[in-house]
Amino acid sequence: MRYFRTSMQNTMGLCQYNVTPFTGPEIDAIEEYDDQVTLRAHFDLDTLLADVDGDTEDAFRRRAEELTRWHDALARLLTDPRLKTPGGGDDQEPYSPAVRRFLKFAADDYHRHRQGYEYAVTVWALGLQAPTGYPPETRHLKLASRELRLWD
Repeated sequence: MRYFRTSMQNTMGLCQYNVTPFTGPEIDAIEEYDDQVTLRAHFDLDTLLADVDGDTEDAFRRRAEELTRWHDALARLLTDPRLKTPGGGDDQEPYSPAVRRFLKFAADDYHRHRQGYEYAVTVWALGLQAPTGYPPETRHLKLASRELRLWD
């Protein structure tokens, strides 16, 4: 049985029983995707600003370019024929359960990072300090407790 490379094992630490494991071609496709993604799940404004020499606009532009590359890599992964369910699959379920779980995880990471980036750009562009001058970042709606859930 083939495993993900060591650098990806922390992000692939979820285990689900009674699910067909990733195939070799699926692992190849996911590792190629991982090679293209330079960003990770959470956007951190303080880290971004610590890495710049006062040119915040340029840092935001570079991050937007990285997000575009991430989006393109994720879009290519979604259409990669190596991820198609063996035996054809249908339009409703073209992926195996393991691939579906990975794609949902990858898309959540992308959207979480993008939402954090957009929030930070908005606060910075308006010259506001959250949470008093602009609504705080939220990610989920919790109907049971009737609240907007803040970032994890």
